[in-house]
Amino acid sequence: MRILDKLERKFGWFAVRNLTVYLVGGNALVWLMGFVFPDNVFVSRLVLAPAEVFKGEVWRIVTFIFLNSFGASILSLILELYFLFIIGRSLESSWGSFRLTLFYFIGFALTVAVSFLTGYPVWGARYIHLSLFLAFASLAPEMRILLFFIIPVKIKWLAWAAWAFLAYSFVVSSGWAGRLFILAPLAAYALFFGPHIVQTVRQNRRSVGSRREFERKKSESRVIRGSFHKCEVCGITELDDPNMDFRYCSKCEGNYEYCSTHLQDHYHRSG
Repeated sequence: MRILDKLERKFGWFAVRNLTVYLVGGNALVWLMGFVFPDNVFVSRLVLAPAEVFKGEVWRIVTFIFLNSFGASILSLILELYFLFIIGRSLESSWGSFRLTLFYFIGFALTVAVSFLTGYPVWGARYIHLSLFLAFASLAPEMRILLFFIIPVKIKWLAWAAWAFLAYSFVVSSGWAGRLFILAPLAAYALFFGPHIVQTVRQNRRSVGSRREFERKKSESRVIRGSFHKCEVCGITELDDPNMDFRYCSKCEGNYEYCSTHLQDHYHRSG
């Protein structure tokens, strides 16, 4: 995209190399600290809570992204960090550090903005990481990964499940604050993939239109071409079956032609 190329040339210094490594390392460290302090004494100080930020705890604006957002168990942590590492490294390899950083920052900044506008706290970067996964799935839909490290599955099917989860969460959300938290990270996805999606939809429409036009012209060509033989009973012509034999009935008065199937099985016409 031209706009992203321009931004990268002007703000290339903004890129954070190996961003995923920092995210994975931070999440792992915070989970470990939460394990050491089981009463959430430590973890609770990392949640993005606007009221506490205004009291001076400004670190919360950043630290919430290091909170494990899909459960506190070791299995959920391993799965989330495993996917996050694979997705982030693949996106950085395809896009470069700047675009990955920009993508993540957009979702992060809008999530923070929604939190301050609504006053609702944010515990983890669930939707930000889901938007990363959707970006990865859009670039490599046919790639297979081992779900739960055992089941091979294509990324595109997991992407459909992620979209379904987001749609369900959007519908059952109790208010617009919750819906805004879902939509905020998707703004980055729309910026990066929206133009391509619009272009693809337009191309598909043109392809469908071209196909319909081809079928229409093909049908008109057959009508214009016409047929020399047509059965008076079933209407079959040599265009429908080139191997069919047609004969005129000697018992019918007039030029009535029949296929071999109905030559001896039809009502004889007079006049």
